[in-house]
Amino acid sequence: MSKGFKIIVGIVLGVIAFMWLMNSANAGWLDSAVTMNWPTQEPKHQYKVSVHGFDVRVYEWVPKDNPDMRCVFVAGNENSSGVACYPANK
Repeated sequence: MSKGFKIIVGIVLGVIAFMWLMNSANAGWLDSAVTMNWPTQEPKHQYKVSVHGFDVRVYEWVPKDNPDMRCVFVAGNENSSGVACYPANK
């Protein structure tokens, strides 16, 4: 094998490995690297809800800028996710 062919094979294998890594990691490590200096706020409550065989994760918290509000984030493996906020007195 020529040196040029080995370089091309190495590049192709590197690109395939990089694409596999990005797909399997769901960019979690990249997200962590970009936001590593951001403060972390722990949720006030977190729990799972069983929805027709799928566990949906629910996180509740009080926004730092508005203690009179409550927010909820709901996420599932195959379901869509979303955020809702509402006044704390409701």
